[in-house]
Amino acid sequence: MLLKKLVIAEDDDAVAHLVAATLGDAGFLCLRARDGEEALNLTRTELPDLLVLDVMMPKMDGLQVCARIKSDVVLSRIPILILTSLAGVDDRVAGLDAGADDYLPKPFDLRELAARVKALIRQSRRERDRNPITNLPSSPAIEDKVAELLQKKHAFTVLYIDIENFRSYADVYGYRKADEIIAITGNLILSEVRAGSDPPAFLGHVGGDDFLILAEPQHAEPLAKAIEAAFLGAVGEFYEEEDRAKGFISIVDERGEVRRAQFMNPSIAMVEATPGKFATLDDLAGEIATTKNRVRKRTGSGLFPPLGRQRK
Repeated sequence: MLLKKLVIAEDDDAVAHLVAATLGDAGFLCLRARDGEEALNLTRTELPDLLVLDVMMPKMDGLQVCARIKSDVVLSRIPILILTSLAGVDDRVAGLDAGADDYLPKPFDLRELAARVKALIRQSRRERDRNPITNLPSSPAIEDKVAELLQKKHAFTVLYIDIENFRSYADVYGYRKADEIIAITGNLILSEVRAGSDPPAFLGHVGGDDFLILAEPQHAEPLAKAIEAAFLGAVGEFYEEEDRAKGFISIVDERGEVRRAQFMNPSIAMVEATPGKFATLDDLAGEIATTKNRVRKRTGSGLFPPLGRQRK
């Protein structure tokens, strides 16, 4: 695992050495900037996991650096911890208004410094690793969790859920409505996951209409059945009354022909990961992909032939 990278922007050599030594001992890779301009440039080139930023620095003060970073669409995700000897309320407010994520007045306890840095990185990682539509862990967090289970040689079952005919739904109802349905589906699956075991299984949102659950083997099949039943019980409400009456939606294909698209239904592929069965994450991903294809062929999905034509 790569070390977390920090930029320490501090013009006082003694303070910079102390901070770097403390955070280096805590397991971080520390890069030094001696003035505000160097701090900004180093942040742009290195994209650190966190910036420790002194306020009183030559060329560009810490508040200016902070404001520049937080106004950048790429750099704004980087958490900033401000260190300063200006401990008044107005000074703290100025730092926070500039976009700082935390504030530590000098002199400070080195243990508190390390704890605040770790907390900011944890918080930032959680926010980055969540899907904005469902607020569920996204692909990086899912991969980390799977890698952890494989390394510990824990037995678990993967439930890979995708919603068949979702694209047809989005084409007809629009992607704003489709995003709303994804959020509802995420909550629906989460409710079943929480009801299925205590503690609940891990649930992540891979992206789009794809979700992934890491469950204890004995809970996997009942959970899959519960999710399928819950979705099928709710799916009618996703469609307008006219479409519910027809039992399908009409969609124009690339040839300009009107076809009937089935209602959405969940496709759930289950893969058991017994200890030692999969050496790497890629091995497991390959088995999941193969199983997904088998499930899709069995369940069937997509478009019927054009209206008025018989299936051959």
